[in-house]
Parts: sequence; structure tokens; C-alpha cells
Amino acid sequence: MNASFERIVLDLRALGVKAGDVLMVHSSLKSMGRVEGGAETVIAALRAVLTEEGTLMLPTLSYATSCEDFYFNNLHTPSCVGLITETFRKTEGVRRTNHPTHSVAAIGKLRDFVCEGVEQDETPIGPHSPFRKLADLGGKILLLGCPFARNTFMHGVEEIAGAPYALKDTYTDFEIVDENGISRKKGYRCHYFHRPEGEIIQRYDRATDVLSEGEFSLGRVHGAESLLLDATALRDKAVAKMKEDPFYFIDDPNGIFKKEKRDDTV
Repeated sequence: MNASFERIVLDLRALGVKAGDVLMVHSSLKSMGRVEGGAETVIAALRAVLTEEGTLMLPTLSYATSCEDFYFNNLHTPSCVGLITETFRKTEGVRRTNHPTHSVAAIGKLRDFVCEGVEQDETPIGPHSPFRKLADLGGKILLLGCPFARNTFMHGVEEIAGAPYALKDTYTDFEIVDENGISRKKGYRCHYFHRPEGEIIQRYDRATDVLSEGEFSLGRVHGAESLLLDATALRDKAVAKMKEDPFYFIDDPNGIFKKEKRDDTV
């Protein structure tokens, strides 16, 4: 390969990514500077480190378009979360889930397992979502050059903990065309962070505050500030934290969810 590939491989290993890992990657190509070969090189390096025994997953979220026309086509609706994810979903051997707003693309040993069953869910990160399965499999989350608050896994934590702020009470109907061209309609409860009375600010960067040494690591991958998290530990400790304070992972500047003795300026 090229020098960028070799550098990314070394940096990923130094951060703690290992062969055989089940890995969910949030990414920003721009933050990595000039990468020879672009997104394809980043994907190749991730797969090389994980080896054939590993499983690589990237979110291919499409809420930017599907929440406007209430339509999702597995093969054609683009990802709205970066060039690496859009390139990955088109890569040979990759399978994408059929969720209209929070799809995930995967390749590797457990590809089919992590992608199956999503059609049964009615929320963004339901029990069959790859985000939820990630913790069950002892997987890891890599925030590669993107803000640490961009951790979609935490929406699954909110659903497990029954967060009162995350979801709408009503259902929105979407038309979904799967990878075989079969169309169906299904209702989903969507996220409700942008409300008429004001925004609820996601503070998933607080994830490291609930984790212990050894459950996360910080480093740079091709110059991009990156964070690797233990998904199982994060799920368990974040859910426990939300039992104490349901609003720990958000700021509520408009006081939509007021709570006694809560300080949202932290």
C-alpha cells in the first residue's frame, strides 16, 4: 500500500485496536489531513488491523434526507455522516441494515449477525441494532478524528435507560426499499432533540467520565485526535449513571427538563 496506510495501521494498533475486534467507527477524513488514497486507504487500514477474524462497522445514517421525504433505499440513499462512511457502504462485501435513519454498514466475520433483525425495531437504536449488539459482543467504539460527542452508541444507552428526552411519542411512517428492491412501510419513533421550546444538547463527550482506566484510550491516528472506547463497559456504566441522573448526558439550557439540584453549566 502507501505511507498513509502504514501510518494508520501503526496508529490504530498503538491506540488499542486489535485483530479480531468488533469495531464501530465514527470518522472524519478531513481531520486526518492529506491521506494518500483517501477514504479507501482508511478503510483498507482498518480492515488490515482487524483481519478476517474481525468485524468492521460504520454508521451510514441518512436522517438528513430520509426525514425530509420519509423514504430510504438501502442501495441508493446516501450516508450523511462523512465520506468514509459513504465510501464504505459501496465497498464490495459490505452489507447495510434497512433502518431508514440509523442504518449501519458492516463487513467481516460477524457481518450477517450484526445486520439481522433490524426490521423488528421501531426506534433509532433498538434491541436489534448493530449499535446495541456491539456491547453484547464485547466490541469497541472508535471516534476517529470526529468530536467525541458524536457517539451514536449513546442513543442506545438512552433507550435502555428509558431517557425521557430522546424519543418522540408519535410514530413516523417511512417507505423502506431493501437491498433486494422490496418495498415496505413501517412506523418509527424518531429522535426529539430539536424541540419547539428549544434544543436539548447532547453531551456524549462525558462518556469518559464514567469509565475507568483501561476502558478507553486517547491518541492520534494519522494526526487526527481519536478515542477508543470499550462498548460493554460504556453501556453498563452509562446506564448505571443515568439511573442516578437521567439527564447526565445532555445539557438542557432552555429548562425543558428541570431537575432539582441539577447544574447544566458543567
